[in-house]
Amino acid sequence: MPEAGTCVVCSTLTEHKCSGCQGVHYCSREHQKQDWKQHKAICSPARVKEDPKLGRYLEATRNIKPGDIVMKEEPLITGPSQITPPVCLGCYRLLEEDNIVSCEKCGWPFCSEACTQNAVHQPECFYTQSKDEKVSISSYGMPHPNYQCITVLRCLYQRDHNQKLWRKLQTLESHDEERKNTEKWNNDKKMICQFIWEFFKLKDTFSEEEIMRCCGIVQINGHEVPLLEPEYIAVFDRVSMVEHCCRANCNKSFTSDGKIILYAGVNIPTGSHISVCYTDPLWGTEARRHHLCDWFFECACQRCSDVTELGTMFSGIKCKKKDCKGYLLPDTFIIPILHKIRSPDPKTRGLDNKTWKCSECKDEVSDGIIQQLLQDIGKEISVMPKNDPDACERFISHCSSYLHPNHYYMTDVSVALAQMVGQQDARGLAGVTEDRLLVKAQLCKHIADLLDTLAPAETRLRGSLLFELHAAVAETGRRKSLTEGPYVMLGYVTEARKILLESARLLANEPPELPEGRLAHQAKVNLVQMDELIKTLSASLPSPL
Repeated sequence: MPEAGTCVVCSTLTEHKCSGCQGVHYCSREHQKQDWKQHKAICSPARVKEDPKLGRYLEATRNIKPGDIVMKEEPLITGPSQITPPVCLGCYRLLEEDNIVSCEKCGWPFCSEACTQNAVHQPECFYTQSKDEKVSISSYGMPHPNYQCITVLRCLYQRDHNQKLWRKLQTLESHDEERKNTEKWNNDKKMICQFIWEFFKLKDTFSEEEIMRCCGIVQINGHEVPLLEPEYIAVFDRVSMVEHCCRANCNKSFTSDGKIILYAGVNIPTGSHISVCYTDPLWGTEARRHHLCDWFFECACQRCSDVTELGTMFSGIKCKKKDCKGYLLPDTFIIPILHKIRSPDPKTRGLDNKTWKCSECKDEVSDGIIQQLLQDIGKEISVMPKNDPDACERFISHCSSYLHPNHYYMTDVSVALAQMVGQQDARGLAGVTEDRLLVKAQLCKHIADLLDTLAPAETRLRGSLLFELHAAVAETGRRKSLTEGPYVMLGYVTEARKILLESARLLANEPPELPEGRLAHQAKVNLVQMDELIKTLSASLPSPL
């Protein structure tokens, strides 16, 4: 029986809910329409919940399908990255020394007069005017220390000018206690706290505690927005409550105007926790867990807890015992590492004393030997020539004697190879050999399937690979049609269209500023062309008797 509640407009008892979020009740369509202007800003199939261990998190209020938008949210605060060359403080575009406009009130440089009037600039403009000395930026194109404090300063400004926004910021996690005395904490005290006190003369206005807390809020909750180069930082409200999982059920992207979009990558049943991956899902477990220490979080998700990473052997090392076909893995990757990262003693940050054991012969190898092997292979990747398919194939061939075919290093190079085949010739895929065309198709399919297991919500890479796969399948069909006739080509084009349709679905939420967004647009164009080609090919075939 549906749960009853009171209509938010008239308080009448009713069982009817908003179909979008299942979170509010309406007694009639008229009252739902009447409330929509206020409700649409928070309508989401996810509600905030709280747990003593997890803190605040988001829970699905209904069954959510792949591709459904879970949340779209404007930022609370935006600002330049902490380490950045001079950028426009209105739109965050990189500034060129010969093409700047200075704010008449404070002297900060901008890309245009219009950007000097952007409301986001008000905090640093206000405090610069207060110290009665304009800013003068003389070096461009390289990181500038004056910009390190801007985003934090914009948070602090809200304390005295926007109490509602200040309260929202203060509810976000800052991990002050965990951050204290770390290298990052000490650097922030010098480059941000001291700078705000001395440059803006604000020592009597903001305490060290307030400044360092805002540093933590930006560090823990800031999202890098990749719409421009360099990226800028945005802090969001409800999205900050989404928990991490290395095999997340959602992905995030951004709209052209800087809103964040959270969308489902898989089916999410009612009552499930909403999650995203805070790190790179194509890194190995050890690298992912170390990176998550930036958020003072030790992951023990399903994927991290399984050394085989859901049977993929993504971190597997080939056993070197003669005639053994097994692979080496440790008993577990779930070893506490936060205390090592925070420790001032370098000795405590050393390698763990774990061993790697073969799945077949049970031979054991020390972690030190494995780490040295991985370090050597990492160096090999770092010096590989760029945009060179031959170098990629040599690496894969050479390292196949050391690593599992799915190993993250093998996958990393395989992704690069799959995407670059066809880019070296002006004729595109028409100029590649039969063997390399086959390699491209096989790699694209294999990695897309691997992602479906490891990171099903990683729609950007999977969508991009499927776009490459559709092109390889279509080109294969074109070549076969030259000797086997149009009927064969029709089958390949139909298959390529099916792959392209899935690619377009996966990339649907990507903005045109990103390569994946441009691929999404091209996918739509290609689908129209394929429909015309299929129609033409079908008409040319003889009618069945």
